[in-house]
Amino acid sequence: MRRVVIFATALVCLSPIGLASAQDKKEEKVLGKTISEWITILRTHENERFRQAALKALEVGNEAHRSGRDALIDALEKDKSVRVRREAVEVIGRIGPDDFKPGMKVLVKVLHEDKSDEVREAAALVIASDRFKVPAQQYVSDLADALKDPHVGTRIAIAGALRTLGERASPAFPTLFTAAKNPKEALQVRIAAVQTLARHAKGDPMTLPMLLDLAGPENPAGLREVAIDGLGRNGSDSEAIPTLLAKGLEEKNLELRKASAVALSMLGERAKPAWPAIKEHVADKKEDSAIRNHLIRVAGTLGKTNAEAIASLTAAAKADESTENRIAAIQELGALGTLAKTAAASLTEIAAQDPRAAVREAATKAVKQINP
Repeated sequence: MRRVVIFATALVCLSPIGLASAQDKKEEKVLGKTISEWITILRTHENERFRQAALKALEVGNEAHRSGRDALIDALEKDKSVRVRREAVEVIGRIGPDDFKPGMKVLVKVLHEDKSDEVREAAALVIASDRFKVPAQQYVSDLADALKDPHVGTRIAIAGALRTLGERASPAFPTLFTAAKNPKEALQVRIAAVQTLARHAKGDPMTLPMLLDLAGPENPAGLREVAIDGLGRNGSDSEAIPTLLAKGLEEKNLELRKASAVALSMLGERAKPAWPAIKEHVADKKEDSAIRNHLIRVAGTLGKTNAEAIASLTAAAKADESTENRIAAIQELGALGTLAKTAAASLTEIAAQDPRAAVREAATKAVKQINP
């Protein structure tokens, strides 16, 4: 609505300006003016609303990246109005780097030189968009430097851009480690930094200690959650990981318990040291159903070498309050094959008597897998 008002005001007020020449009349008009007129307005008009209207007109006329390119760049870099410079950034973002070739270069320049927090943040948000993912790979060092920007909104956007780049953000990893561990840094920046490092810096010797530290109870819940997720992805054989995740199952915060259960499911057989806690929560009817489901899957993996896991799965197959969880337990027992022979009698009874057809079908299949 604001832009519509801008255009309407601009067009009404500009009508007597008389910028059109005989040559201009031959040009196709956009919003009542020729492209040449809009370029002149963008470069010279004193009212920022008209310069904003000119930017939009160039975009609508599909000339912002053609005949209006130099005027657009000048507006981005030199216009005295924060609103005009921000609008120029957004126009470049909508055009995209494929059509506006110098787009990434000028955005990085704005990111480092513009005095307005609002404009720098707008540039960072455009850079963080999927459309700029490829050209941004050539400017990782510049983006890392921008993580030191005094404006928190800009830092948050840049951290998101680096997360989008994944492993290609590796030149920025040292800066991301610093940001992740800085208790004075904005939480959103720290979370984005941890997510990037947990996924793409697994082999760095600094990653595991960082995740273990940030998963600790003295940190904000959101940061702990992404650190816990990172521990599940890490791939290390360190027993410190399942030990910490087992403690995570005792958290009062539901999301932290869920994150711990999911992370344990990612560990597979490496979750063995956490078995006592897993067993307790599989059997706990007061525990969240989704958490029990994840832990049932972990029990299925551990059942290859742990008879207690088979007993826990059998109990869940018979009595879990969630039909989905009962089926999950039955499927895990079936996948264990002959290792789950002690569950065969219970599964046979379920296959014959359970009132739910889906449960009976799962049990029938599992019995055939156990007794081929």
